[in-house]
Amino acid sequence: MRELNQENYPPDFKPAPKKRRRLKNPGRFIVFIILLAVFVWMVITFLVSLSTGQKFSILGASSQPVRNVVVAGVDEGGYRTDLIMLCQINRRTNELNILQIPRDTRVQNKRNDKKINSAFFSGFECMSAEINQLTGIKPDSYIMVGFDGFTDIIDALGGVTVDVPIRMNYTDPVQNLAIDLQPGKQKLDGEHAQMFMRFRKNNDGTGYADGDIGRIDTQKLLYSAVIEKIKSPAGIVRLPAVLAAMEKHSKTNLNGELVGVLRDMAACSGNVKFHTLPGSGKYIGGVSYFVYDKNASAELISQNFVK
Repeated sequence: MRELNQENYPPDFKPAPKKRRRLKNPGRFIVFIILLAVFVWMVITFLVSLSTGQKFSILGASSQPVRNVVVAGVDEGGYRTDLIMLCQINRRTNELNILQIPRDTRVQNKRNDKKINSAFFSGFECMSAEINQLTGIKPDSYIMVGFDGFTDIIDALGGVTVDVPIRMNYTDPVQNLAIDLQPGKQKLDGEHAQMFMRFRKNNDGTGYADGDIGRIDTQKLLYSAVIEKIKSPAGIVRLPAVLAAMEKHSKTNLNGELVGVLRDMAACSGNVKFHTLPGSGKYIGGVSYFVYDKNASAELISQNFVK
């Protein structure tokens, strides 16, 4: 019998359409992906534990039950901290509470500059004391990341999806800064995520209705997007690259504990709470400050942080 091929099909012959294979049980496939992600996480944790000498656990090696770490973004000169976050890692409850401290917060000190964003230039002990002045919590560790480091960390994570709330269009040749973002939900790579974080106002003077507080609230969108990405299977697979970027670009006093502390934070990614130091903007002596509300701040700390 002659075998039919494409050249000798009858004129009216129509081959049957190929059937697409469908997953018989998509639920099992999803469970498999989750289990694979957990396995990868355990392997990463075990290897890092071997390299650091810390005790192995599924959630990651914990350094201390409760730890207060300052995470800040530093400008190119290393003089000012453009963003300041007091991060309390509680491994007893697997909670991560993050307090954002506005860069223009007024503090009592012996410097001519009374804003907290210049404290780190005088040393971490100075910065820690001024954070303690505001919160009653004296952090003992810090992680400082420059703008270039931030870009590489986001790229190592594979970018993040953020809903940009407003048009962002600003240029500053002195800082070699160019920000150009359209509003709407979009995936940001490291370069554009840095634009998102650094935006304060447009060239025409428009911007956030609430000034620096609006900027802080918007930045939380990026933090949340980073946490969601880290929790995802794709994010877990990329964690080694993210940790490597953090180690490469950060300045810290954690030394060999850095990887363990970062993994402590990642282990708490399912229970993260963001807070902003309560207060309001005021002009004092012709200078714009953020003046914190002492009573409201004390209440916020007592309800969410361990002292």
